[in-house]
Parts: sequence; C-alpha cells; structure tokens
Amino acid sequence: MSAVAPNPSKQKFLPLREVTINSRPLVRRAIQFSSDGEIVVAADDSVHVFVPEFPDLSKRRERIRARMRGLEHGIPANESSAADDWEESSDEDDDEEGGAEKYTYQAVRAQYSEGSKHMPVSFPPLDPRVNRELFLVQNVPFPYEGAVGVESQDAESPGESAGSDDAFESEDEEGEGTGLGPHRPFGAGYGPITGVGSSMNHVVSVGWSPSGLGVNCRPILGVLTGSGTLAMFGDGCELGNILPRANEGMLQRRELNSWIVLWGLGERLVVPGQQTDVSEYLRGFAWAREIATGQALVATINDLNEVAIISVQCVYVADDTKATGDWAFRTEKRDGVVWLVREVARFKAEGPHQPSNPLDPDYVPCGTSFGLKWGPWLQTGGTRTCVLSFTDRSYVGFRKITIKEPWVRGQLPEIEIGREDAYGMCVHLSTDSFVEFEDVVWTQGSVRSCRGLIAAGFDLKQFNVVLSEFPSHRQEKHSPWDCGTVYREGADQGSQNPIVDLVIHPPDFAQPTPTPLYTLIRMSATATTHDWYQTNVPPPSDPDPRPQWVRTIAQKLEVSVPVDMHLTRTYDDSGSEGSVSEESDDEDDDMDLDGDLDSLAHEEDVSGTGEATVLEIPEIHPHRFRLHGMTLSPGGGVLAVLASNHNTQHPERGGWHTVRSSVLFGHKPRRQRQAQQQDQAPSDYGLPIDPQVMMPMDSNNNNHYPPIINDQNHLTTEAKLFENLYGGGPEVRGVHYPTPSSTADADTDDSNDYPRNAHRLRHLFAPALATQTCDLCGLAMDLRRVSLSGCRNGHFFGTCATSGLAVQTPGATRSCGACGLRTMRAEVLVGKMPEERREEVRRLVGEGLCGACGGKFLS
Repeated sequence: MSAVAPNPSKQKFLPLREVTINSRPLVRRAIQFSSDGEIVVAADDSVHVFVPEFPDLSKRRERIRARMRGLEHGIPANESSAADDWEESSDEDDDEEGGAEKYTYQAVRAQYSEGSKHMPVSFPPLDPRVNRELFLVQNVPFPYEGAVGVESQDAESPGESAGSDDAFESEDEEGEGTGLGPHRPFGAGYGPITGVGSSMNHVVSVGWSPSGLGVNCRPILGVLTGSGTLAMFGDGCELGNILPRANEGMLQRRELNSWIVLWGLGERLVVPGQQTDVSEYLRGFAWAREIATGQALVATINDLNEVAIISVQCVYVADDTKATGDWAFRTEKRDGVVWLVREVARFKAEGPHQPSNPLDPDYVPCGTSFGLKWGPWLQTGGTRTCVLSFTDRSYVGFRKITIKEPWVRGQLPEIEIGREDAYGMCVHLSTDSFVEFEDVVWTQGSVRSCRGLIAAGFDLKQFNVVLSEFPSHRQEKHSPWDCGTVYREGADQGSQNPIVDLVIHPPDFAQPTPTPLYTLIRMSATATTHDWYQTNVPPPSDPDPRPQWVRTIAQKLEVSVPVDMHLTRTYDDSGSEGSVSEESDDEDDDMDLDGDLDSLAHEEDVSGTGEATVLEIPEIHPHRFRLHGMTLSPGGGVLAVLASNHNTQHPERGGWHTVRSSVLFGHKPRRQRQAQQQDQAPSDYGLPIDPQVMMPMDSNNNNHYPPIINDQNHLTTEAKLFENLYGGGPEVRGVHYPTPSSTADADTDDSNDYPRNAHRLRHLFAPALATQTCDLCGLAMDLRRVSLSGCRNGHFFGTCATSGLAVQTPGATRSCGACGLRTMRAEVLVGKMPEERREEVRRLVGEGLCGACGGKFLS
C-alpha cells in the first residue's frame, strides 16, 4: 500500500476552527469583529485580540499576468495548460475538507491560533495624564499640569520616586493639583460603589471603531471597564514588529506589540471641551458608522443619562526635521500622528416615564451598557444625518444627529442635535437591553427610513424611524402603568431564556422582508431548551441547514450517559471524558447511589416474584452551554459565537485558572474558481446572507425581480479577502488577480478610489520610470523579471507596487498585509517627483494604502 507523500509546498489556507480561550467574560455581547477581520473577546479583567493571517497569492498573480502579456503580444493561450493552471491553483486553495485525491498533508494550525494579544485592562487604573497630548495639540491648559510638574521634580530627588503616593498626596494638601496616585481608588459618578472607587473594574463592553481611523488606516479598540473608564487601544507611533511567515505560502503577519493606550474617557480622563470639576462615570459607548478616513464620532453616556458626542480625528502632521515643503506621512516617529479629540455636543437622554422608587414592590430593575447605537447615515443636500438610539426606563428614544459637509480633516465638525427625540417607543426593558440597526436606508417614494430590532431582555421589538422628515415626537410625562410597560407582556407564554446577543444580516433587496433578517442567541443552551438559537433567515435545501457552531453545540447537548457512569467520571470544559474522580464527595455520591441500587435489587428479590430484575438506570445529559456573545463578519459571511461548557450535575470547582471559553464559527464553503476571470458578479452573488447558508439557485424561478447587487465596495481589502476565504465571497482585485491597468476597469469601483488612484499614480510616475537609472552602475532600469526591476549588468531590485519604480533605498518600503507587495513610503515617492507634481502625488498616496490592492500596511 503506497501512501501519498506529503507536499509541504502545497498551499493550505488556514482553516477556521474552534479557538479555546483561558478566560470567561462576566458580561454579554463579549465578542466583536473589526472591519478588517480581527476579533476581540472580552474576559473578566482583560481582552483578547486575534489577528487573521492571509495566504500569499503572488505566484498566482504572476501566472495570470504572464498569460495576459502573452495575449497582448498575440500569442495564443493554450487552453488546456490554462485550465491546468487554474485547476492546480484551485487544488492549492482547497482546505482540509477535501476528497480522497487530496494530499494527506493538512495544516496543523488554524486561523487565529497564533498572533493573539492578551491585554489586562483592569489594573493598574489609567493615569489621567494619558490625555495630556490631547490638550497640548489644541493649546488648551491641561487640568493636571500641577501633578505633572511634581512628578518631574520628584524624579530628580534621590529619596522619592516620581510615582510615589506621598508626592501626589502632598500635592493635594498644597492645592496645586489633583492627586494622581497610580493605584489609589478615586471613584467617579454618583453610584454607591463606583462613586468611591470600589469597583472591581471588570470589562463591561468592547467596541471597534470604523475603518480608517487609526494609524495605517486601521481601526482602534474601545474597552469600557467597571470603574467608568473608556480606554482606546491601537497602534502607536512606534514601529510595529512584523512576524515572519509562519508557514509556506502565508504572508507576513503583524504583531500587536506596538499597541498602546492612545487616550481615554471617563473617570478623571477628561478631553478638551469637557468640564473638569466633575469626574464622569461612563455606563456605555458606541461608535458611529464610518464617515471618512481619519474621522469618527463616538457617543458616551454617564450615570446621569447625559450623552456626549466626541469628535475623534487622526491627523498626520509635517515632519519638522525635513526641508520645507517635504511632508512626511510616516508613523514611526512620535510627532508623525496627532489625535484631535474633543467633545462637540451633549444632551440629556431621558424618557417620559416618571422615576420609580427601588423600595416600590412593583419596582423592576432596568439598566444597560449597550443602549447606545448609531443608525446608518443618510447623505442629502450637503448634510449627513442619522439617529442615535438610547434607552431609559421602559423607553427607547431616537435622537437626530446631523453633520454639515464637508467635514474638513483637522477641524471640528458642525453638528446639530435635535432638541427632542425624533421617535420613541414605550416598551418594557429588562436589564442589558440593546438596539440593533439594519445597515441600510430604505426608500419608499419620497420617504427614507431605517429600521432595526430592540432586544428587550426576553423578546424582540421592531422599529422603523423616518430619516427624511423628523416630525416632533414629544410625550408627556406619565407612569409606566399608563402605557403598560411595568411588566413584560405575555410573560407566561414567552421564553424565560434571556437574549444575549443579536446580529442583523445584510438585506435581500430583491425580496424585501417585513422584518430584518436576524440571528439571535439566548443565555442558556441545554438539552431541554430549544430556543437558544433563533433566526428568520430562509433555510437552504441542505439536510441539516444549521450552521456549524449550532451543530457542534447541539451534538454535545444531545449526549446522554447513565447516571452511575457519569458520577464516576469527570468532564472537562471541552466536554471530553476525563479520568476517574478523586473528589471525596463524588465518591460519597457513588457509594450512596450503589447503596440505593443494591437495596432496590434486594427488595425485588424478597418480593417472591422469581423473575429476573432489570434495573432502569436513568440517563442524564452531562453538558450545558452558556452563550456570551455573537458577532458577524464585515461582509456577513462568517458568524462567531463565544460559549462556555459547563457540567449539569456538579457545581464548578477551581479558581480563575480553570475557567475556559471557546470561540465557535459558522462559515460558508469557498466559491468554485472560474476558468476565466470575469468582471461581472457571479449569478449567485447577492443572495440573502446567512452565517452558513445560501438559497439554492432555481433556474425555473418565474419571479421577476431586479438584479441583486450586494455591494462589497464599502468593505476593506482585508475584509473582502476574509469573506473570500470563509464567507463565500468573490475574489479580490489586486490579491487574487492583478488590478486592471485600464481606466475603464478601474472606474468600476465607484465607492473605492484606490483603483483609479493606482492608475493615476502609474501615469504620473511613467516619466520617472522611463528615465530611472541604476544607482550602482548608472545604466537604465529597463529589465523586468517577475516582481524585480533591474539593469543590463544584472543589478535587480524590488519593484514598488504603487509607482513601478525600482526600490534602491534600504528601509524605504512598507509591506502590504493583504497582497504582500512592497510600496515605497510616501515621503520617498513625493521626493521622486518634480515640484509641480508633488501636491497631487501627496494627495493620492496620503492615506497610506497599498497601490496594488488597497490593503493596509503592516507597519
């Protein structure tokens, strides 16, 4: 019997498997996808950040480019060899779920298995001086400047350290500044626990910013903790570390060692535009949907129900060390990036219901950290409008937010906030209720509206808000008894399993549904609860249409074992059978059970029946799951769920080191590669997106609907590549195949400027490319060999993906994390152009995206 030899050179995309985490969150909605495919998972006192790894498709692009060159020179392509090439590359791209003819070599690693970052966020508490630069760049006095001076003075004294508590306490006594002891409890807000600094400072919620906000156009991460502090994490100005290729056929990957606390909000963390005499306790926050590169809005709500709108901008500034007119868009130096953060608006978020007394017998707990949510933007007549939802006791309000355009980068936005709610709903809300919007604006005649769902604890409520017209919506103060929202409607018939998380899928424009397509999960998944997973997405024709993660949990829940067998064995958090229990109480339970069975058998013997006795030993289900959160990938093709496995018969034992949780995935099969690249979308492109399923194509469908266009241009290149690998998405321009050089092809992406910019940059650098000479020998650089440029003396250099010039300066390039090509830095490219062209080149390359695919650089 001959075994197939493993072929390590065969490319294997990392499969999407279960990821085990040595922690467990204390809150719901504890997992979230970023706009680039990163995943953040909240723990009790820390967060885990996972960065995806992408395959290296450079060889495939070169084969396609060589074939295209042959066609341009009139060389007929060999159809059979072309088909073989496509078939070969298709074999290279298959994952581990192949047939018998596949190679036996399988990828050992899985996606997200390496390169994660575990960040403690609870202790030590953030120092307010992390926001000092925010005040300096806006020429605003820093409120803790006195404490900063004391720190530097104490640092020079040999007897005391700069961060000693005595130094800051003496500063309080002299009245020259606020004490900033690094580990002193301070407190914020008016709560009985948080107001005196007694919170355990656990992780409350996490949230990614929109794409393009931070350094290298990457999103930043907001983490809200129990002390009311909102910390923003992201790439700093230091040079990031690039890890080597972990496997053959994979790209380099970035390490998050350059992540720092950029700035913060909340307890003692004031920003320009805020009052400094009161320390705010933040209960929740929410990022607005994407506005522009380097610009974003974030909303926060404190314990007084005051909502603050914060303007956030990441601005690249000139490098003073360069000559006049030479601007540097580098990020490796501290003075290259400036954060402009300022509060621009504030309003009171309160409903019409009268306050209730906690001593009232009918008092119902109410409160959430997930009540804030931004709706989709509507751009009309030089303005950008949306609604911001908030929750109060038995009330969900929607406030109109309008931004006047253009919002010039580096300047404050002109924001108008409605004096009253544009819409409001009186509805019973349990604890941890939240709102989700459908990411689309619907047009019906002259009326434009958005819709979504309210997770009111145990039930779902739908809403629809008109955006084109905002009629006055004012409700008189009344009691919750008047509108019937004190208690839950139909509590006897409804589910008793609380909703943990909810995602809304992209809509099907050809067949609109009265309710948004959604998937929700509830807290407890047991063998007797069947509503822990619910969705209204049309099911496919598969025998088992459930997503992979649902099947995984359901299979473990269906396991049943005899009770005596279970009591003599232990099960770890993964559900596997362990060794014989050594716990004394378990042994006592076993002995008691054996005694009961023996006595039962003795009673049957003395009864005089004379018949053989068959004991009916009951069976139990040993596993149950608790679901902590669910998130949808940027393109809607992959769904991730955070769950923890528990024992149904024994209480949990052990400390923090024994807790475990797992990230489970639901993904789609990868598309079959076509034998020839087509510009138009495939026929099944744009069908209703579910984490697992797509409706089968019906050739006999007689319904006449307009063609469905599921626009992916709003996605980043990293998100498109992630959707292609795991979400059933199409191939990515510039990654799977070269970017077309013609302007006609480049203009197809109306909402993404990088194809047109890439073509324009190639046109601008054409004269420099034609006259470029070798720095070593002075000959013309007129030779091209794969991705290298060289002269006739054999001096070859790498080629810049943006300009096509040979890279002859060491350390002057940046590597793209999506396609792997290298691009010269912006200041180097600007320096190679004449003075009259530099401004245009600076504008085209200023955002720092790869000129070949539009991806983000690793550092």
